[in-house]
Amino acid sequence: MGFRTKPSSVRTLLIGLGSMGRRRLRLLSRFFPELSLAAVDNRADRREAAVRDFGCTLFEGVEDALENFSPQVLVVSTPPESHATFLTEAFRRGLHTFSELDLVDDCYDEIISIEERGVPVAFLSSTMLYRLENRWIIQNHAMVGERKHYTYHVGQYLPDWHPWEKYDEFFVGSARTNAIREILCIELPWVLRAFGDIAEYQCQWGKTSSLSLPYPDTCQLLFRHTSGNMGALTIDCVSRRPVRNLRINGEEGTILWEGNAESLRFFPPSGDPLFPLREEKEIERQAGYAEFISEGPYLEELRCFFDMIEGRASRVYGYAEHRKILRLADAFERAWRKA
Repeated sequence: MGFRTKPSSVRTLLIGLGSMGRRRLRLLSRFFPELSLAAVDNRADRREAAVRDFGCTLFEGVEDALENFSPQVLVVSTPPESHATFLTEAFRRGLHTFSELDLVDDCYDEIISIEERGVPVAFLSSTMLYRLENRWIIQNHAMVGERKHYTYHVGQYLPDWHPWEKYDEFFVGSARTNAIREILCIELPWVLRAFGDIAEYQCQWGKTSSLSLPYPDTCQLLFRHTSGNMGALTIDCVSRRPVRNLRINGEEGTILWEGNAESLRFFPPSGDPLFPLREEKEIERQAGYAEFISEGPYLEELRCFFDMIEGRASRVYGYAEHRKILRLADAFERAWRKA
């Protein structure tokens, strides 16, 4: 089911003007000028900044926005524990929805049933699946050989995630929606898409910082995939220098990646390395974020969402697949939660 009105009148309501909400609003304003945009946030300073920077209609409360703006599309950029409330209300009203990454599976039975029906469109963000580097790795890692092993380390010092606010004042301060879980839910979808489901794993948790957190700040995982590939994954929120470092080894070569298109390279057994994405251009990076955080994939998944509504694209990722990721994260966390 597409839009029954002209594109210029498609009303899109964004809920939440925190870090991700401002990113989505910036991209929607710049790259989707045909949309009629409005946003909701209960903080006056965020509303004032959005009016100044983007000139869209602002509301203080969701109910007021739903009744007076009458959106056709809802973009949910609120903390993860509130996603289900807004999504289920949107489905009741027949609205297409775009949601940021989920860290909990509240109301997933209802959400998955809507997803399977296909109308309205229920879209879940999984940004790494839209990155050029990750898509290239998924499609080309066989270059190193049929069987392979990898090491992958992702980390960044938690107080640097949102330098403008205290780390215990947004959702990563909670054990239920913790920082390690968020990184796992970001990275596992593409890692499993590349190397296969997990057949066996070993998990070790620890604290390696003085951060005041109700959960461990470091997780080390060993995987054996159903494909026969093996991997070692380290996730932390203590690395003072942000890191995204991947090495894939096999008999036919090595792939290295350090978090941006220029750093992706393939080393054959002999000869010069191949830099498959060196010439790719990215849209401007956003100030205040780690160097390996690219804006392009956030734009691409928004485009995919609107194309799905118009029947021009198929689903890349969804709630049913993500529920498996959330259950894996639950399994990994059981060790420290029982301690």
